[in-house]
Amino acid sequence: MNRRWNLYCISESREVLMGIATLMVVFFHCFDIDFYSVISNSFIANNLTYIKETGNIGVDIFLFLSGIGLYFSFSKDSNINRFYKKRIVRVVPSFIIVASIYYLIKGVDVLSFIEGISLISFYINGLRDFWFFSLIIILYFLYPIFHKIIDEKGLKGLLYLLLITISSTLLIMILFPTYYDKIEIALTRIPVFLVGIYIGKKVFLKKEIPRLIILLSLIIFITCSNILTSYNFNNYICVRYIYCIYGITIVFLISYLHSIIKLIRINSILKYIGIYSMEIYLIFEKICLGMKKIKYFNIGNSFLYYSLMFIITIILSIILKKLCNLIILKLDKKQLRKLYN
Repeated sequence: MNRRWNLYCISESREVLMGIATLMVVFFHCFDIDFYSVISNSFIANNLTYIKETGNIGVDIFLFLSGIGLYFSFSKDSNINRFYKKRIVRVVPSFIIVASIYYLIKGVDVLSFIEGISLISFYINGLRDFWFFSLIIILYFLYPIFHKIIDEKGLKGLLYLLLITISSTLLIMILFPTYYDKIEIALTRIPVFLVGIYIGKKVFLKKEIPRLIILLSLIIFITCSNILTSYNFNNYICVRYIYCIYGITIVFLISYLHSIIKLIRINSILKYIGIYSMEIYLIFEKICLGMKKIKYFNIGNSFLYYSLMFIITIILSIILKKLCNLIILKLDKKQLRKLYN
């Protein structure tokens, strides 16, 4: 029996993992679902409530997988201009369309609109409308530096970056507590992205690790679950870093299960959701909050309401992705014409 496990399974499970992370975030944003009022079994209600309340770990999984994916991309083509272009093309058109519609409907003034679209509103005022994109754009910009350090120095490079990141976060928390409260949701997510880059190299090289790591991941997963359910942390930074570890163990465990159990139908659904992960992340929360203001959609039953919003989100995500692809295609054609004229 092979006692080693190939980390490349994480890459093969990427779309499934993205689908699961997306569903976790969607579930987390189903704000007013009360399981205790509709489920008599307290054990089931407790667990569903816990899954919903910790669903933002899906963001940590996104960032971890993003670190892995970027390592693949940059290792295959280290041209920085092409790297930035690919990242901008993937994120910016979708964000601009959704954010523009959101701020126009919200009726913000011109300055607030510009601050929102430029993503600086998060760093100036701590507005969290699109905080994830405020973070990911900066991580994309810094990625070539991170890649060089981790690729050349390995574990030492990762530890240097983690030390700088965590110590900087703690320094901001101590010296500027009010400002820290505004941006901690992003600052405390940087380490999981850095670990993703480090693991990305191992995945890219198809490194094999002892299967005991899977058992260790399971033990850490259970430990994190117990810590989160048993203790009330006054310092939320502890919870954020536990989430980082928790998210990584989830990736390892699901990748391992995916490598030995092939559930074709479930995998297909998760992969489909994973393909539209960014679009769903952009749209779902905004449409849930917006539609509740319309009497026709305010149907009372939370389960039915969020199910309907998810279906609408999927449809809008497909439309958004196709629209962005058309925009990108037209821009590419214009660039080609300039080259030939």
